[in-house]
Amino acid sequence: MSDLRRSQLDRFFSSDDKLRDFKKPKSGWVKEIREALGMSLHDLADRLGVIKQNINQLERNEVSGKLTLASLEKAAEALGCELVYFLVPRAPLQSMVEEQALKSAKEIVKMTNTTMGLEDQTASKKSQELLEKKLASELLLKKDRRIWRSK
Repeated sequence: MSDLRRSQLDRFFSSDDKLRDFKKPKSGWVKEIREALGMSLHDLADRLGVIKQNINQLERNEVSGKLTLASLEKAAEALGCELVYFLVPRAPLQSMVEEQALKSAKEIVKMTNTTMGLEDQTASKKSQELLEKKLASELLLKKDRRIWRSK
């Protein structure tokens, strides 16, 4: 992903804090919308070409997190709705990338320091920290894939 696109996404998500506060209803969106429309289980079942028990199962699956996006999209269409699907990052994407780069750099430095320790050549804590920061910057600059190998 380009740095520009990451920056654009960070601006989009930071511009509307309402996205983070928006939670699905306890009964799920399908049931919430269906009931708000005054539509019965039978009515929705007819629109989807299924039996009423399938709608009960669909609504339970939504609440339990077992509903597929394809099923949710069909239900949304039958309810006259549009399915909008996206992920909201918990932190700015740039911060996440920088944090992950530092984490990876620490692992790389730790492995190197372990090897050096076997030869009685370990670096001081201060020099390790400086090396970790420098390596993290290099990983970011080069868009090194090793950033995402550590968890």
